[in-house]
Amino acid sequence: MSRDRGSAWDFSAGLLLLQFVLIILALSHWHHPVLQPVKLLVVLLHEMSHGLMALATGGTVEAIHITPIESGSCHTSGGNTLLIISAGYLGSMFFGGVLLSFSRSHFHCVVIYMVLAVLLFAAGLAVMEDEYSKRFTFMVAIGSLATGVLVPGVVSAVILRGIGTISCLYTLIDIYNDVLSPSARDANLQSDASAFADLTSVESSTVGLVWLVVSMIYFLITLKLSVAGPEPATVTAD
Repeated sequence: MSRDRGSAWDFSAGLLLLQFVLIILALSHWHHPVLQPVKLLVVLLHEMSHGLMALATGGTVEAIHITPIESGSCHTSGGNTLLIISAGYLGSMFFGGVLLSFSRSHFHCVVIYMVLAVLLFAAGLAVMEDEYSKRFTFMVAIGSLATGVLVPGVVSAVILRGIGTISCLYTLIDIYNDVLSPSARDANLQSDASAFADLTSVESSTVGLVWLVVSMIYFLITLKLSVAGPEPATVTAD
């Protein structure tokens, strides 16, 4: 006979406290310059998500641009247009969740830093055309590589968790600001949701709301996984 000790709701008190502190710090210092590089990384991941979806659906990526004011663009040809459009916000949320989830293990942290560095180096060489986008992409790639190799395990894990947290929060805030906020609706801002609406005749606010709900559910699931306790012990008795 065997019996598992623990439940699906077991969590690490230390990780839960750390996660709570990171969320509070991020939100309370949201407009501080120190968070600017991380926000720009999220914008870059957003645009790269468009590009990766284009490649996954048989299209090509012509160029990706980002700017210091946290805007960007991804020019693609071919592929599934609706999936490519949808991949921006949802893709940056996916990347943030991956960073957050894998921050629990030092080995996984190193792997994620290496994968991120390779992905950014490849993007910088292949599709970043303007000088600013190239420079930023290569700098972040080098920083990711150095963090994974040189920074002690606990510190690198906290950094990765912080980046993942900010990425997820940024996506949620961005969807609201760009699509659902009264100012966005009044100004008729152009966004991924409005592009989706132009192709499908679905209201951009409806599209944004769906993306926001999906992102929120994913974020909450990721948060739960990222603060989970150790695997429950199994007791076997005759």
